[in-house]
Amino acid sequence: MDEAAEEGYDAPFAVERESGEKAARQIARAIVRDIVGQGLGEGAPLPPEPVMLATYRVGRPTLREALRILEVNGLITIKTGRSGGPRVRRSDTRDLARLLSLHFASRRVTYTEVAAARRTIEPTLARLAALNASETERQQLAEMLHLSAEIPGSLAESQRFHHSVAVISHDPVLGPLSVSLQLIIDPMRAEPTRQWTTLMAEHVPIGEAIIRGAAEEAETLMARHMRHYPAPAEAGDQIVDWA
Repeated sequence: MDEAAEEGYDAPFAVERESGEKAARQIARAIVRDIVGQGLGEGAPLPPEPVMLATYRVGRPTLREALRILEVNGLITIKTGRSGGPRVRRSDTRDLARLLSLHFASRRVTYTEVAAARRTIEPTLARLAALNASETERQQLAEMLHLSAEIPGSLAESQRFHHSVAVISHDPVLGPLSVSLQLIIDPMRAEPTRQWTTLMAEHVPIGEAIIRGAAEEAETLMARHMRHYPAPAEAGDQIVDWA
């Protein structure tokens, strides 16, 4: 394959480039490994700067750049002042969505293409939810379905259902990925009330299949449901631009 074409915008994706990783990125990854290895939770302070300089054996500019990388990616917060400093922050799907949207924009990915990817992922999540959900989660899903039957259909209620399925799938990759794609694409959808009411009615058999643990049925029903899911509005063919 021609190298220029392989790396160009007409290629489906760019292959990993063989280049040396910047020291700051190496240190950022080392800090994350230490956060995980030490079991540091939300809000836990990182060591003082002198300690970190000695631990990672880098200069102050490199360490501060590494911390800035982590801050931009939503993994720490940095406050100034005597009681400030870097603290652990648990990143969420909105952080992931921001990163993905930047990558998608640089690759000229459209909202329609993001929606297509989500249609592929959601049936798998429904199957995994049927297999992996706890009894408590199944009960909570049943309560959600009962409550949703008493309110008008809306995009917000649809989001709540699909977010719940992603969570109870217990898939640490596809779950957050699907929710992040949902965050990117849903603001571009129109919201005709009648259509959302119909779609929410389809949530019931999907949810019931998940509650019963009927994995194949849940997957099939979700695939059918996602084919009915509304495409993005007129902006569907626009390049992703989400913040």
